[in-house]
Amino acid sequence: MPQRLPQVNGDDGQWGTILNQFIKKEHYDDATDNAANGGHQTVTIRGGTAAAGTAPLKIASGTLLTTPEVGAIEFSSNRLYYTQTTGPSRLTVLAVNDAAGASGDLYYRNSTGDLIRLPIGTNAQTLTVASGVPTWATGSGGGLSQQQTMAISSMRI
Repeated sequence: MPQRLPQVNGDDGQWGTILNQFIKKEHYDDATDNAANGGHQTVTIRGGTAAAGTAPLKIASGTLLTTPEVGAIEFSSNRLYYTQTTGPSRLTVLAVNDAAGASGDLYYRNSTGDLIRLPIGTNAQTLTVASGVPTWATGSGGGLSQQQTMAISSMRI
């Protein structure tokens, strides 16, 4: 089965057959005259190359739909969105710039909704919060607090 468009002066008598095979490769057709026909049944996107302007798929930034639509994928102001069936709710697709990441790093959401990398702390550091942001800190004195120590000493064993 040819995987191409018909060739001028080369496919005499086969144009319709070759054209239909090519179109049906990725388009739905149930052989009747109805609105369901012609839509994509599958989409195959070839890989790009290293050259600028050859990315296989690009989404231009634009205005989000006024009312979220189930299954919609939208891109606006550096954020990618997907609308799920339940709700329907528009969800933000979270992504991280992982170029500097290392084993043990943590990611948290900052005040503008971006994921920020918190590099792994060093031995003996504990994860704490300072000014509403997670941070690694070296413990002061370590061990149990005075209140915890008193609670343990009053327990009967």
